[in-house]
Amino acid sequence: MSTSTHLPLCVYCGTARPADQTRCPQCGRPWIDVRVGGRSSDTVPAVAGVVAVDGQAAVEAVPVPASPPPPPGSDSAAPPTDDEDPHHDSSGWLKWMIPALIAAIAVVVVALFLFGVLDETNDATAATATTIPSAPTTAVPTTVPPVPSTTIAPTTTSSTTTTTIPEPDSFQAVGEPIPVASLTLQASGIGPIAFGDIAPDAIGRLVASLGDPEETGAAGQELGLCDDDEGRFARWAGLTVTVSGTFADGIFAGYRYEDEAVPTMHLDLATPSGLRIGDSVSRLNEIYASYQIDYVSSEGTDLFRLSNADGLLLWGPVSSVEDSGRVEGIYAPDICSP
Repeated sequence: MSTSTHLPLCVYCGTARPADQTRCPQCGRPWIDVRVGGRSSDTVPAVAGVVAVDGQAAVEAVPVPASPPPPPGSDSAAPPTDDEDPHHDSSGWLKWMIPALIAAIAVVVVALFLFGVLDETNDATAATATTIPSAPTTAVPTTVPPVPSTTIAPTTTSSTTTTTIPEPDSFQAVGEPIPVASLTLQASGIGPIAFGDIAPDAIGRLVASLGDPEETGAAGQELGLCDDDEGRFARWAGLTVTVSGTFADGIFAGYRYEDEAVPTMHLDLATPSGLRIGDSVSRLNEIYASYQIDYVSSEGTDLFRLSNADGLLLWGPVSSVEDSGRVEGIYAPDICSP
């Protein structure tokens, strides 16, 4: 049979064949159509297990069918060798044989991996990949429930809570100045300023007589007020005046007159009977000989207590209960005294 450029060739032996033949008359294998004019070294013929993709051979895992025996009456029982068949294209043979071998090797390798034969070298990686569970993902709700409206009860403050009361920048003088000699230290007040007077009047009259106080602040038990009282004090030199409440709406409640270690102003006050700071205990006993005088000790301090039938009149610290002792303070009875 003659070779024609218009007839297909057998890719196995290169023999031309008529279009109506399904097998090669030379080697007896199925036809794979490739025209002589269309063959190129850059083109890979389509064979079982090899697919041409962009001119390159791509391997498919498809087994190559075995060659059937030659048909009866054939004068050749086996395909001719390269030396026997001058029409045989050895390059075509290699082009399908090499991809077929690669495909077979790939199939074997995949099968070995599937059955775990080659998996021993990657035990550590496989163990890590298979034994570490993925962390569960918890979806955070995006809807925030509404906060219930709650009425909060007001906080009850105890009696020990300190309330800050602003001090006045200045005090208003009230009335005419009172002479210092008339500001006597009495059981009922200071001269004409009596205990129980409203604070603005009492402080105002002292301001008119002595000027603005040198110091003001909060007062409590240490100045004779009761435990649950909130008070204020105003100080002129050694004279401290106590107000129960505030300077705006409180009342005049007491005083304490003491000897200053370093006098900041001259303030000479005395009792109606003439007892002054610095007088001796013997002078105290002489002035109030008709009254009851008791000497007591409180927290290491000696005190005198001057009383009559109606109760405590004056009291204060002395340096000693001996006659040589000195009077160091003259106090009015505390507002909480019995």
